Amino acid sequence: MKHSESISKPLIIFIVSALLFSCQPDTVTETDEDVVSLVSPPLPTKLTNGSDARPNIVFIFSDDHSYEAVSAYGGRLSKVAPTPNLDRIASEGIRFDNCFVTNALCGPSRAVIQTGKHSHLNGFMENEHRFDGSQQTFPKLLQKGGYETAVIGKWHLGTDPQGFDFWNVLPGQGTYYAPDFRTPNGLASGTPGEYVTEAVVTKSIEWLEQERNKDKPFMLMLQHKAPHRFWLPPVHLLEEYVAKKYPEPKNLFDDYKGRGTPAQTQDMTLRVTMDLALDNKMVPFRQDRMNEAQKEKWNEVYDQIREDVLSKRPQGDDLVRWKYQRYMADYLACIKSLDESVGTMLEYLEESGLDENTVVIYASDQGFFLGEHGWFDKRFMYEESLKTPLLVRWPGVAKAGTVIKQMVSNLDFAQTFLDLAGIEQPSDMQGKSLKPLFEGKEPPDWRESVYYHYYCFPEYHAVRRHDGVRNSRYKLMHFYDLNEWELFDLEKDPMEMKSVHDDPEYAEALSHMKGELAKLREEYQVPPAPKLRKGETLFPPWREFGTFEIGLQDKGWIYLFDGKSLKGWRQPFATNPGEPLSQIAESTGIKVVDGEIHLSLSPQVFYLHTLEFSDFILELEAFTPSKNFDSGIGFRCVLPKGKQLPVGYQSEISDIRSGGIYDIGVGWMNPTDEEAKINDFVDRTGTFYKASAWNQIRVMCKGDRIKTWVNGQLCSDVKDSKHQVGTIGLQHHSKEGVYRFRNIRIQEI
Repeated sequence: MKHSESISKPLIIFIVSALLFSCQPDTVTETDEDVVSLVSPPLPTKLTNGSDARPNIVFIFSDDHSYEAVSAYGGRLSKVAPTPNLDRIASEGIRFDNCFVTNALCGPSRAVIQTGKHSHLNGFMENEHRFDGSQQTFPKLLQKGGYETAVIGKWHLGTDPQGFDFWNVLPGQGTYYAPDFRTPNGLASGTPGEYVTEAVVTKSIEWLEQERNKDKPFMLMLQHKAPHRFWLPPVHLLEEYVAKKYPEPKNLFDDYKGRGTPAQTQDMTLRVTMDLALDNKMVPFRQDRMNEAQKEKWNEVYDQIREDVLSKRPQGDDLVRWKYQRYMADYLACIKSLDESVGTMLEYLEESGLDENTVVIYASDQGFFLGEHGWFDKRFMYEESLKTPLLVRWPGVAKAGTVIKQMVSNLDFAQTFLDLAGIEQPSDMQGKSLKPLFEGKEPPDWRESVYYHYYCFPEYHAVRRHDGVRNSRYKLMHFYDLNEWELFDLEKDPMEMKSVHDDPEYAEALSHMKGELAKLREEYQVPPAPKLRKGETLFPPWREFGTFEIGLQDKGWIYLFDGKSLKGWRQPFATNPGEPLSQIAESTGIKVVDGEIHLSLSPQVFYLHTLEFSDFILELEAFTPSKNFDSGIGFRCVLPKGKQLPVGYQSEISDIRSGGIYDIGVGWMNPTDEEAKINDFVDRTGTFYKASAWNQIRVMCKGDRIKTWVNGQLCSDVKDSKHQVGTIGLQHHSKEGVYRFRNIRIQEI
């Protein structure tokens, strides 16, 4: 690697990942006081040659990184999955043991960091929202103050970055292999063989080395995808992490009896919600972006895992334990790659001479459940989700081995950046600068509690909306749609297993915490929560995907296609040329190829099955041409005599919108407001239907309720009782290409 000459301005690297409080590692020295005092001289604004000497800022930020997965915190995974490069930041600087987020969800956390304001003020409360980039943000203020700014990696705010001289970001969630990058000049296609964590660091170093204006101080936001679900590690780490045995959390088999409705009705358990097929890699997953060498190594490792577990088919608690081990192997291998990338950046800083004048800060957008309470994901205000790692290195200022216990927040980051740059902090920002803590000072008026608010329900994982307050001992949570409260004594119950809200012994503590919550709501100008939207959980827990009891058995399912013949399917046929098509006798345009039904360009009508159903779950996979396709899955279809098209319903498969429901021959059934919402989501994320790839389609009809899903995403939910019974159909309608269908099965309910 070619390096630039050593520059004379300080560099701050703010590395944000997900870590916090746990046990103390041997490498970090903690004194009897919360903060080790350190007196440091004021930083000059100009060097003797007149150049700007303010510190540069590099913000390294990860996604869903639990503090348990940073060995500097000394947690249960510290020995089996060490993170030496992250630990180095802590040992050479500061480990924050109580860093919390205001809203444990990817996009909202990022919006808080950009603005220094809570979600209700910055307008980004849920992942499906779009960030208003025209508002005041810290990168814009840094630019006005003479800083060069850049963001590279995961953005996840729905709109283009503003306030950055350079940006190169992942589309949506991005991909682990051969990641594409959005740039001001359009989409840059991924490089075969490249892995996302390595790509983000490489691009960051290239910007530091070649692109930036070296006459200015800079702020670089280096933002990783890892370790976000679905946890696809780099192939060079697969064997090492598959071979390890990971300690289980003590509450892996939590029964939730000590908490209320939200904990008991969530949808984020390893037992049911964790998908054997995708989460646990029971099917070859997202290999379309791997090169041949990566694919070969991946299959070599995972084929053996599949073969072994399919021979044993664990059930119940044994299956939960198996899932936990697989989950940890994949998740922690992604963390290892992340840690290696941090080492690459630290090495570059040393070799380029930037390390001496660099503040390095590492954190994550929130924490993550690693089997605690039997869960994965985040969202709840429980500790594993609320708390995030925060590590800081500032040579010559922050004393090595410092451990800070003060309560800090991602709400503080924007003002910290501005303070480090010597730029005035706007009065409407709601956090506190952490710079005095970096310098070893103890501000006398530091906060005693933090405020939290999660807004998304119904939503993935079915976590109920709630807000709350946490101080050094207690945590109060209010699930306001249910009017349920939980209070935890973190000193006596650090795992949050039993709420003491109704315990008379805690009446005084409860009164104090409710007062603190009211005070923070007023201080942060919290308005009444938005009206609870209608609907159900967007990603329902389909048990057959999460358990071997149902998952790989055919009990209750009827297969409508045997993979070998068209037995059971009625083919379109015109009695005489020019007459309307009917569903009788023979025709061309449909055939079986390699276990798939192929539909050719003509005729463009439904092919109907002979069996009729009323209430059912239908599941199949579909593969379409790359463009200009418009087809459908018909259900409850009946062909009136002499008619060309059946009456009934159709789940749309198109390059316009997939998963929407048509009343065949009549039109769309989705309400206008839902249609706009779904279209917006599809346009922004592209997560529904993927052209030229296999997609899972699911339809459920129960009475007058009809729901459709594409690739696990709920697309439509309507009520209509016009068509009560009928058969299943496949439609071809495209200007080019062939439609392919497989794994067509139905279960009556």
